[in-house]
Formats: sequence, structure tokens, C-alpha cells
Amino acid sequence: MSTPEAAAALANQANALFVDEDFDGALDLYNQAIAAAPGCAELFVSRAALHIKMENFTSAIGDANKAIAIDESNAKAYLRKGVACFHMEEYATAKTAFEKGREIDPDTAQFKTWIRKCNAELEEEMAVEERSSAPAAASAPSAASVPAPAPAPAPIPPKPVARFRHDFIQNPTHVTISVYIKGANQENCQVDFESNSVSLDWKISKDDNWQLSFDPLFDEIVPAESTTNFFTTKVEIKLKKKSSSKWDSLERKADVKALDELTEEEIKQRRDYYPSSKAQGGQAKNWDRIVNEIPEDKPEGEEALNSFFQQIYGRGNEETRRAMNKSFVESGGTVLSTNWSDVGSKHVDATPPKGLEMKKWSDLDK
Repeated sequence: MSTPEAAAALANQANALFVDEDFDGALDLYNQAIAAAPGCAELFVSRAALHIKMENFTSAIGDANKAIAIDESNAKAYLRKGVACFHMEEYATAKTAFEKGREIDPDTAQFKTWIRKCNAELEEEMAVEERSSAPAAASAPSAASVPAPAPAPAPIPPKPVARFRHDFIQNPTHVTISVYIKGANQENCQVDFESNSVSLDWKISKDDNWQLSFDPLFDEIVPAESTTNFFTTKVEIKLKKKSSSKWDSLERKADVKALDELTEEEIKQRRDYYPSSKAQGGQAKNWDRIVNEIPEDKPEGEEALNSFFQQIYGRGNEETRRAMNKSFVESGGTVLSTNWSDVGSKHVDATPPKGLEMKKWSDLDK
């Protein structure tokens, strides 16, 4: 069913307020849109998403059920219902909703991820029930003949799941996240990409799994061009940037702007400049510019002499270079002449410094 023009306009305004996190304003506009088009399933789906964000899970389930009653083939309605039921810890109901949605839209990876989360919670509930229903004594003798029971030992607390390290690097086109976990592969680890989020779900064992998610990401990505590679000691998630802006972090905070959204004055106060000894709020120092203004040290001693000879050789003509090469080689490095007419027709004898004596290598042992 197509949405009437007036209702569609109200829904678009509500979507914009939703993105800006003006949830009360968005809810008011969704209410108006639904009043104008009560037979539109998509409007109920959108309002259900808003209720989930506002943690009004009962209202979200009500809207999802209304959307399903209008259009049983709306996969998003089942997704909204499942998410709301999951947050209310109704895991069996949530799993049923996710499975129905996956039957309608098997290409949406979110259904698979949520079903795995439901399975993990249901398995945990079953394990708790089994532990709490341990069999009591087979028979109960009279109270007079039974000594007072010893206090039961304190239950061993469950071992917490290890927190696995991750980091990221980036270039103008991609962000690469490395998650350092051993034993993850395509069979037991699922990575799902959305335009503004990425999630990892690793089933460590039958009774244990671990999730990692970044939602929302610092900027939008292209899910179809994002990839996952599994290695022995890590999982590498490569995100294709939708734009070439720099990411300050993996997740976007509400009060943080991307670099291309900043004014020049804001950029100066950002960490993209090197740290300054100025007090907070003072003018940050641009250390790159300062380094470029520092004059280079002038060479001294032998370094200065070699630099001088290199300049002469580089600027000289062919005869000058031939004279320098011939005199240096024939004299054993003791004479350096630039006059070809003087050294070109004769052998250049060695001229040791005053107080020193020249010897051949063959005479060193004599």
C-alpha cells in the first residue's frame, strides 16, 4: 500500500528528528503520520524502531504486531518484534519472530545474528534451570534422627569471558580492524556489516560465545565492499569507507564531529595537532611548522671539507673532474688537484702530511 503524500511528508520529518535524536518530536510526527494513514505497515515499523530506541519495548511490540496484521510479508516488522522481545528477555518469542523474518528475507544477516543470541540466552536459561532443580534426598527420615545439615558450600562463580583486544588502522579508502582472537573461522564466527555498524559474533564453545559491535560507526561504510579475513591469531575486518574523511575512532560519539565538518578554529583545538604545553583552551602549537623553521646545523670539520669537495666536483667541468679523480687515486688520497693541464701528462706522486712517511702496503710487515 502506498503512503499518502501528507503522511509521507510527516514520516520524512520524523525520520530526520529520529536521526538528530529528538525522540519526542519524532514520536509526535509518527503519531500524526499514522493518524493520516492507519493502513500503512511501514509507519508502524518506523514507530516501533523509535520505541525500541526509547526503551518502550511493550509499545514497540504492539506496533510490530499491527504492522504484521496489515502486511504479513514485512520482514522488518518481525525484526522489530524480535528485538523488543529480546530486550524484555522473552527469548523464545523473540527467536520465533526472527525465524519468521528470516524466512521472508533470508539475505538480511541481522536475523542470523539475533537468532544466535537467542540460542545463547536460551541455553543459559536451561543450564540455570538444571542447576536449580538438582534431585533432593530420596527419602526423608524423621527430623529427630537426622543431624543438622552442614552449610552448603558457596557456589563457584562462573568464569568471566575474556575481554579480547582489538585495534584499527586506516587509509583514505578503508578502515581495518584487527580482533585478536584465536580459533575463529568462517564456521564459528559471523561478521555482519550495516551502513553505519559492524558486529562480530564468535561461538567459542557449545556453552560460550562472545560478541563485539561498533554502533554507530564513526562514519558510513559500504557493506557490499567490506570484507572479513580469518587468521590463526586474529580476525581482520576491512571496512570500505563511503567517504574519504579521517576517522578519529571506530565509534561516533554524539558530541564529536568528523574532521571535514570542523571549522579551521575547531581543527586547531583538535588532537590532530601535536600536544601543546599551553593551558586548555589556549592556542595549540603547530609543531610541524615549528620544525620546518628550525635551521639545519652547518657541517663542521671533516664533514665540512668533504661537503666542500663535493660541491667543487659537482659544479666542475669534465677536465676538472678528471684532474680530481687522477690526482686523488695516484697520490693515495694525499693530493687533490683541479688543474688537468698540470696533472694530465704526468704521474701524481704521493705527498704525505708534514711529519708523516708514505709506505706501500707490501712494506707494512718489514
